[in-house]
Amino acid sequence: MSFYLPTLAQEKNDCNCATTLKEVITDVATNYPGYQLKVKGKNLASYTALKQATLTKALATTDRVKCFYIIESYLDFFKDNHLIFTDWKSQPQQIPNLGLLKRKESLPNQDQLIGTWRRVSDSLTVQIIASTVNKTPIYRAYIFQTKDTTLQNGNIYFDLYGNTNEFRIRKYTGALTTDLLHGRRLKNLFIEPNGVWQKVIAKQQNKPLVLSEYAYNNKFKHKAISSDIYYIGIPEFNMVAAKFDSLIVHQILPELKANKTKHLIIDLRNNQGGNSSFGFLTRFTYNKPLTLPGDYVYASPQMIKRYQQSAQEGSTLHQTLLPKLMAQPGGFVQRDSLRLKLKESYTYPETVSIITNENCASSTEYLLMLVKPSSKVKVYGRHTAGTLDYSELYGPEKLTCKGYGYLRPTTKSFWVDENPIDKKGIQPDIDLSLYPDYEWVDRIVKSLKPR
Repeated sequence: MSFYLPTLAQEKNDCNCATTLKEVITDVATNYPGYQLKVKGKNLASYTALKQATLTKALATTDRVKCFYIIESYLDFFKDNHLIFTDWKSQPQQIPNLGLLKRKESLPNQDQLIGTWRRVSDSLTVQIIASTVNKTPIYRAYIFQTKDTTLQNGNIYFDLYGNTNEFRIRKYTGALTTDLLHGRRLKNLFIEPNGVWQKVIAKQQNKPLVLSEYAYNNKFKHKAISSDIYYIGIPEFNMVAAKFDSLIVHQILPELKANKTKHLIIDLRNNQGGNSSFGFLTRFTYNKPLTLPGDYVYASPQMIKRYQQSAQEGSTLHQTLLPKLMAQPGGFVQRDSLRLKLKESYTYPETVSIITNENCASSTEYLLMLVKPSSKVKVYGRHTAGTLDYSELYGPEKLTCKGYGYLRPTTKSFWVDENPIDKKGIQPDIDLSLYPDYEWVDRIVKSLKPR
């Protein structure tokens, strides 16, 4: 029998939950470019029912954590990872379970995710059980053994939303947010952005994992692997654009040319996007001009206001587009096509291998749109997150209640009406799902070496 420690009473919400939810609902209906497409036909009745149900729950609570989950359930209707809601004042509520501390190893279970797991990097050990949050079935990991003095045995370390093989991860060491990363189970391995876990099984000793220098993509790195292969690892696009382009033009490309390096590996595992610095990677892949149709700006009241302000500040682009937005409020105005035409293409590298997984999102996915047409490029790994149908986020949208962060996209991508990617992501050319992510770079290197 499990023993649950009493938890401290949650701080009463210093804001009105129903007011906050109504502000989000109004903003989505007025300014979200995907609203019209997703709330119509057979979806309208289910949306109306959900909206009423969440408003009823919001009126009945003063608990800030419960309020977060209510707003999360509303936003989940749209299945858009670019609709992000965060409560910076709250963390998931701890419900310690000391009863699990008596169990040291995994017992036989049909569900292979349930049991004891140990992280390779630091031996943090957790017990994963089946549980529920707000009537939603989840998997919950309780800390069983840790060397980290900031963690406590018996506390929850993370919740997993999904199935026994693929899931999204809610950590209990940070703020409550809808912006969750993905993980997966591969036999007795649990793979997630913060490391690899091995299942601890009774009367069975795990073989130590041999991890190479390229097992994780967790910091920016560029170096020659061999005379024929060069590696660039980019965990996020947060570089100063001019400095990044200078590094490519004045250091990496000359080095590839001098050494006649045939193959370049660009590792984008777990890269959720960021700023526009991603565009400079096209210097490696470019071999012919490319034209992509322009995205559609949603002529919402807020976007018109933003364009008016930036036009007054001198933006010629917004000065040009503003009259079109004002002429069709509530509609879409397409931008000019994006034309990629560089002054020169480079002989080296001859091939570019790009690595992606299910946490690659946003501008990382747009980079793939730019480079996949190149005959130099092959994409390895797994499908991307699917977070690009609606994009271009500004700063957090204003809410009356302080401490909440709410982000919403403002444009619609040109492919959405015919071939949306948000539910499936961008597929790789060579799927490596059968292998753990930490082996991918080594496997690609092996395939590129002369036989």
